Amino acid sequence: MAIDKLPPGLTGNTQQLASTSRYKASAQGAEGKAAGTPIVGQDSVSLTPEAQRLSQVQQTLATTPAPDNSARIEALKKSINEGSYKVDSERLAANISRFEQDIETLHR
Repeated sequence: MAIDKLPPGLTGNTQQLASTSRYKASAQGAEGKAAGTPIVGQDSVSLTPEAQRLSQVQQTLATTPAPDNSARIEALKKSINEGSYKVDSERLAANISRFEQDIETLHR
């Protein structure tokens, strides 16, 4: 629901909401934290080894410069346009199979 289109009865007096007990309790809780009251039961996050490895891979990829494949791409374009490019079906099948095995190991 858009906050600029509130139902009738909820528009206008925002002081009324602030004076309800629920909102007073939240405000008092915030004041208590600011006054140095110790926080009980802090939340924590722990990453699985897989998530840690993914984070490391992301950092490595972010800092590694992209290879310059422009010469190879131009050579491939030229051979395709000339009709001399031949697909190595055995190599393609092996790459597809390896890719599927890699995906399977990620889901384990």
